[in-house]
Amino acid sequence: MWVGVPIIFTGFSLGSFYALIALGFSLILGVARAFNLAHGEMIVVSGYLAYVMWQFFQVPFFWILPICSLVLLGLTIPLYYLLRRLPEPYGLNTLMVTLGLGLLLQNLLLAWFSADYRLMKLDWPLLTIPGVNFRFPLPQVMLIILALLVTVVVHLVLRHTFLGKALRAAIQDREAAQTAGVNVHRMALVAFGLGGLLIGLAGPLLAQNMYLYPAAGVEATMIAIVVTLFAGLGQIRTILLGGWLLGLTQSAAVFTLGSNWREMVSAALLILLLYFRPEGISLDKEH
Repeated sequence: MWVGVPIIFTGFSLGSFYALIALGFSLILGVARAFNLAHGEMIVVSGYLAYVMWQFFQVPFFWILPICSLVLLGLTIPLYYLLRRLPEPYGLNTLMVTLGLGLLLQNLLLAWFSADYRLMKLDWPLLTIPGVNFRFPLPQVMLIILALLVTVVVHLVLRHTFLGKALRAAIQDREAAQTAGVNVHRMALVAFGLGGLLIGLAGPLLAQNMYLYPAAGVEATMIAIVVTLFAGLGQIRTILLGGWLLGLTQSAAVFTLGSNWREMVSAALLILLLYFRPEGISLDKEH
């Protein structure tokens, strides 16, 4: 078997998950200007919720996805109202408050679930393709398909609906959008709501494909930041491309150099990208 097949497939599946993680973060940051450092911890909360429903209540996985999305929607809306009350400098204050929230969620998860690693081991079949000597895990195939669907839906909403145009206007220039009659506070609330739905969707996928533990949110938040920088703020269409780029780089590094090189290679890629294309990898402006 050509060694490139597992490298490419693993990279695309990993990158698809990274894109799902970053979509909600990018929307909230772009529209509300809120730097949510508790983003990863909220994904982990969704992952633990999915694990509990699967382990103790035998809820089918495809019911777990919408339940987690709705629960996290209910958690992000109060966060919006909390952050809205913060004084200037708003960005710095949101960073500090959400950092504290992330630490609080970490310790609550540690108290409730301990530091043990947990994983949703679903008994799903492996897919085979004629002529390819490699068996594709169905959860990773689903990651790629789901990331494509979610990205397409978010892109169509932003490009072809009045709500999407208002959101894009708020991302591009809040003051000009407000002058044109766009309620930027309402758009920020919508962004938090959409972000909550996407956070809730990412949680069960994290629990299914990677190990859950209370501190896992730190890495998820960093991934969201890196992919957002790759794509450029507000460039929803290229977040998937940024996730794939990071996933393929990490997959190639693990297969060729070992797992210890994954973060180092990713950091080097980020530095090179910021140096040569600080505006991100998008070739055109989405908004």
